[in-house]
Amino acid sequence: MTIERTQQQTDEQLHDAKLKSLEPPVEPAQLEGYKLVQHLGAGAFGQVWLAIDKKTGRRVAIKFYNRRSVGDVSALAKEVQKLATLAADRHVVQLLDVGWDSDPPYYVMDYIDRGSLEDLLRTEKTLPVSEAVDIFQDVATGLVNLHGKGILHCDLKPGNVLLDVDRKPRLADFGQSRLSTEATPSLGTLYYMAPEQADLEAAPDARWDVYALGAVLYVMLTGRPPYHDETFSSMMEKSGDIKNRLAAYRKGIVESKSPVKHRRVSGVDRALADIIDRCIAPNPKTRFANVQSILFALRQRQESIARRPLLVLGLLGPLLLMAIVGMAGWSAYKSAVNDSDLAITNKAAQSNAFAAQLAARSAAEQMDEYFRAVNSLAQDKVFQIDLKTAITDPDFTKLRLALADPNTNGAAALEETRQRFIQFPQRRSLQTHLADPIRRRNLSQVSSWWIYDNYGNQLASYFAGSLITSEFEQNKTVGRNYSFRSYFTGLNDDLIETSDSAARKYAVAPDPANRQHVMRSHLSAVFLSEATNTWKIAFSTPVIVDGEYVGVVGLTVEMGNFVEFQSAQNQYAVMYDGRPGKNHGLVLEHPLFDQFLNRREKLPAALVDCRVNVLKIAEQPFEDPIGKTEIGVDYCDQYISGVADVEFSDLDLNTEGARRRSGLAILVLENYESIIEPSRVLGTRMLTLAIRAAVIALVVAIGMWIFAARLLRNSGRQLVRSFSPSGDSSQSVRSSETFGNRKLGGSQPVTVSASDDNKSKSSE
Repeated sequence: MTIERTQQQTDEQLHDAKLKSLEPPVEPAQLEGYKLVQHLGAGAFGQVWLAIDKKTGRRVAIKFYNRRSVGDVSALAKEVQKLATLAADRHVVQLLDVGWDSDPPYYVMDYIDRGSLEDLLRTEKTLPVSEAVDIFQDVATGLVNLHGKGILHCDLKPGNVLLDVDRKPRLADFGQSRLSTEATPSLGTLYYMAPEQADLEAAPDARWDVYALGAVLYVMLTGRPPYHDETFSSMMEKSGDIKNRLAAYRKGIVESKSPVKHRRVSGVDRALADIIDRCIAPNPKTRFANVQSILFALRQRQESIARRPLLVLGLLGPLLLMAIVGMAGWSAYKSAVNDSDLAITNKAAQSNAFAAQLAARSAAEQMDEYFRAVNSLAQDKVFQIDLKTAITDPDFTKLRLALADPNTNGAAALEETRQRFIQFPQRRSLQTHLADPIRRRNLSQVSSWWIYDNYGNQLASYFAGSLITSEFEQNKTVGRNYSFRSYFTGLNDDLIETSDSAARKYAVAPDPANRQHVMRSHLSAVFLSEATNTWKIAFSTPVIVDGEYVGVVGLTVEMGNFVEFQSAQNQYAVMYDGRPGKNHGLVLEHPLFDQFLNRREKLPAALVDCRVNVLKIAEQPFEDPIGKTEIGVDYCDQYISGVADVEFSDLDLNTEGARRRSGLAILVLENYESIIEPSRVLGTRMLTLAIRAAVIALVVAIGMWIFAARLLRNSGRQLVRSFSPSGDSSQSVRSSETFGNRKLGGSQPVTVSASDDNKSKSSE
């Protein structure tokens, strides 16, 4: 805080005050019943001492007035009478005793030992918002009590607000106070004085105390009073006499920008900042009309703060409830969608499994047809006689043994033997047996027919589309040994190659008569077709004559002709090899394969070795292995699968209805997204409706909250307006009785003059 200098004193008075301030304090008088202890302060018109009441031991403050003139005594009488009027008001320093006849005269007051608000701010600079508001409210309450008794303080500032032991404020120094009925001007302290008060002809107004009250709150929050700056102070210093300085003060306040420093203080809300702005408004018409209005504004703010959690709860409560309901609804929605998806996919899986069973049944019927054809040939009596005659011929047997011997050296010698084998009459008679079954059964899907002897040598063959009539056609495979093939051995896989020599050798028994051979109808392992690069499979059965194994007959079919399934846009069938071995999981038929075969193109190598992960077929959704290739990107989707094994009739058991598992399986795939699309559409509609309902509920909740907030705000404003007089603010202060008609302690009525007390008024 700055050092104050007296506004009303002359230069001579200022000089005298300065000299007196340098002199050591001397007890002004010896008072009966009191012991002076310590000098507390002094001014131009008196001094204040700390004393002890000898009767009670209570510490008190005694204010001595210098007896200089009748006006000084009048000033003392005026202040004492106002203090007496405010007796028992806890917001005001209490008057305890008066010494009219003493020299100098004095009065005794409560001693407030925690000092003034000015002392506190000098130490702490600023106060917390909550504490500042509490002090502000207590001071305002004290002012309301003053105004209610017709007294205007007119010099409210931190130095005139004393703090008791509980840090509660008490108003002090009523030397500049005025009655509401008085028209005598009163000058306050710079930066706490309303601009219209800085006029030697101004009439007292309750709004002066309103301005000072706002300035006190402002300094508690920011550390400096409003409008205070060095430039402003320097301008007033250069303005000359008091009248010009007061005019400069008024002009500076009116023309300055509104203070905003208090709005930057942490914890100052908008309502409190607005209260301060309205208190320190330069124009008294825009200021609070009286202190009572300030209290109502504070009450409105407190109620608003108290309602704030309710308002927040009123807004967040429905939102939180909506969030909880929304989360529960979302969980229910997801659960319903998932359950719906699961039900749909399970239904689709069952449907696809049924479709796979139908396709597997169709494939099985074709297999049955092929096995019946080879069994019919194997059991033909004429054919059996011709085959046995051929293999029992000694000369022909020598040729057969030479071709079946894996140790035969020389490709030229082997080829010469094969040519002699081809021309042997008994072999040629077997060729005619292959044509009749084809014409009779019209098995157009068959690629080739063949007959093998008991050593694995091919005796005769027939290729679909032509009868074997030329020597050139016969030389393709006749005379070659195929005892390593699974359709001869009856194994799941062909025997492996044992060397890398030009003459291919396989792990077959050295003795042709002891080589493993099929014992009943057999479905061979698949093997690649050199013409189309697609997989082929063979149907073979042994030829038994009089209980003796004499050879094998069979036919081959190119894969692609088994699965009869009407593929839809989102559903198709795949055949794969489920048998253990090197071909396990191999894709044998696929709609993409058909596209190449229909164009008479060889199947790309990238598609030849695609395999189904048999262990994951039960997992839904399923991925088509063809879709993982660059060529099959159109099948790179997720599918719901259904699978069925292909079982053919077991003709060897002669038991009606007996069936055997072929090891091949049909896999029907249906696009997952197309299956769950109805569920997704329904879910989207449900979600859209839920979002719309949530938005409507949110808008209604926010609208109701805004409506309620406005009602509360408007009711608060109406409450303030109802206690804010629109006319002359002096009407808000209850007229007090004339002090001249009262007697104080039996003394004569005194005339209250307009002279100043001993307190100095600051210009800084």
